[in-house]
Amino acid sequence: MTHVILFALTFLVLLDSQWVQAQDVENVLSRLERRYQSTRDLYASFTQIVRFGVTGNTQLFAGKLWMRKGNRYRIEMEQQTIVTDGKTVWTFSELNKQVLIDKFRDDANAFTPDKVLVNVPKNYFANIIGNEKVDDGEILILKLVPREKKSLTKSMKVWVNTSEWLMAKVEVLDVSDNQTTYLIKDLKINEGIADNLFHFDIPSDVEVVDLRASQ
Repeated sequence: MTHVILFALTFLVLLDSQWVQAQDVENVLSRLERRYQSTRDLYASFTQIVRFGVTGNTQLFAGKLWMRKGNRYRIEMEQQTIVTDGKTVWTFSELNKQVLIDKFRDDANAFTPDKVLVNVPKNYFANIIGNEKVDDGEILILKLVPREKKSLTKSMKVWVNTSEWLMAKVEVLDVSDNQTTYLIKDLKINEGIADNLFHFDIPSDVEVVDLRASQ
């Protein structure tokens, strides 16, 4: 779940005003990549809606993301907090009163904030599939389909509000027909994020499971 959240939220970068004028998707992805390269850090709050394909049941979560280049991120949801400083990953479960500690793995194929935009052109077929009219302007829609047949993701759609050039919505469909939708708000770019946000202070009353010792 962590990688999916990061993959979706990494698209929350500001877009260039020439985005609309791009006639081919390669130019669009190139502009996205260059814009991301100028993004040092970001903060966003989001609502995550999961619709399960088999049962049709729906779950809703709210969360916040802080991210800085160098594989540093912090995701806070009601029952779970995930933090990494690029070397160590802490996963805290409020429900289980447990913290899992593991090494951060720098996987070139992983959906991490530092890699996803760079990897989109080679890992996904991408198309601009349409637009939607809204009160404050226009929404453009980008669809991504994995090139790899064994991918766990069937497709992804990203909605971009052209009045502010910010991401408004991301929709991910996996191979089990589970649909995860992210509604984005309160996006802030390059405002500076304190170092201590990327380190997790372990509460005294929780169980600690250090997975690094067995590796």
